[in-house]
Amino acid sequence: MRILIIGQGGREHAIAWKLSLSDRVSHVFVCPGNGGTALEDNITNVNIDEKHHSDLIKFAKEEHIDLTIVGPEAPLVDGLVNSFQDANLNIFGPTKEFSILEGSKAFSKKFMKDNAISTADFQEFSDIHKAEKFCQSTTFPKVLKADGLAAGKGVIICQNLDEALSALNELFNSKSHSKIVIEDFIVGQELSAIYICNFRGPTYEICLPWTKDYKSRDEYNSGPNTGGMGAVSHPILENHKNTIFKNHIAIEKLLSKTIVAINDIMKRTKQNYVGFLYLGLMITKRDIKILEYNCRSGDPETQNLMMNLHNNEIDLLDLIENNPLSKTRDLNIIDIDSKKNYVCTIVLAAKGYPGNYEKDFFLDISQVNQSKSLKIFHSGTKLINKKIKSIGGRILSINTYSENKDECIRLAYENIKKIRVFKDEEMTDEDSELVFFREDIGQ
Repeated sequence: MRILIIGQGGREHAIAWKLSLSDRVSHVFVCPGNGGTALEDNITNVNIDEKHHSDLIKFAKEEHIDLTIVGPEAPLVDGLVNSFQDANLNIFGPTKEFSILEGSKAFSKKFMKDNAISTADFQEFSDIHKAEKFCQSTTFPKVLKADGLAAGKGVIICQNLDEALSALNELFNSKSHSKIVIEDFIVGQELSAIYICNFRGPTYEICLPWTKDYKSRDEYNSGPNTGGMGAVSHPILENHKNTIFKNHIAIEKLLSKTIVAINDIMKRTKQNYVGFLYLGLMITKRDIKILEYNCRSGDPETQNLMMNLHNNEIDLLDLIENNPLSKTRDLNIIDIDSKKNYVCTIVLAAKGYPGNYEKDFFLDISQVNQSKSLKIFHSGTKLINKKIKSIGGRILSINTYSENKDECIRLAYENIKKIRVFKDEEMTDEDSELVFFREDIGQ
């Protein structure tokens, strides 16, 4: 098969890399890709704007692409899947109609409320003055969320009224947000449950290993929200297996309710939900609640997951096609007694991220020995004269695998510290202060 991946981040690098290793894949194209995908064997970057649907369709037809996979959320909300389907091209991802689950926080919260899906209590506002009045009469902490897409940075946790009023001004003054959601802050353990809703349809969804994403910029979940500073899987591996089974059943019920309800709402499209479906969960002392939906796989969770699948010798293409029928339904309850499966992902970010960040500097990763248990996935990079140039806020991630949790984390930190940073292309002016990473991933 010839595969096309849409996107340019670490998620797309990881998916492309994993698929390129499949015996059934002859070549992978990534549009537009990054410096990391440019370095991979059997992967080619394609310089086409993801907004130009007709150009992508033309490329897919000319290159005899057998399957296209959409990585980021924006093309999904923009209807790229619809365009490919209209052109009779095989594509993995939800249509524009289904993607509203992520495209609108207000829709998703009302969807959960209407379908008795456990979530935090919330209020919706399109008027800043009414929102301010609500904040002046409520208790804190509260979580403020932009209604539309915000690249993982449209969520602000407010500890008091002053922070809430400041957040309201920030969100309402953004051109892309005309509506916000204010919801209760829930205490518990966050968990990402990412499903592959494959072409076989409802009840055949496959759950990838649960992951924990570290959204805050700074240690111990402080500082502003980011697109993700790291991830681990399996985050509750050390729990008693009965607890894991109990969580598995509860999460499966949430998935089932979601799939049944969204397919029913969108039945006029005569389609079922197809693609990745991300349940952002909070495990509390009483139950498990859904914080948010994503209609694509997470970033950096995907980088973590692809290392997990690779070391367990699972072909991602098998899960997407599910043909013949996969015996794997949930990768969290396989070999549950062994508990020998841990992956750590640490993101290297540019100074200033998630605000205005440094860029246009160069990285030397030659001291990092990549292997089956260690892989670098690129996000905000491009190749200049075969050298890695930083162009994004999140630059790359170190991903390690081990049967021992402590060893896995040690290996990740040991190697991210081997990356050298230079101001100039000649790599003579070294400056490690241009980058940073969280030092508590896995704790």
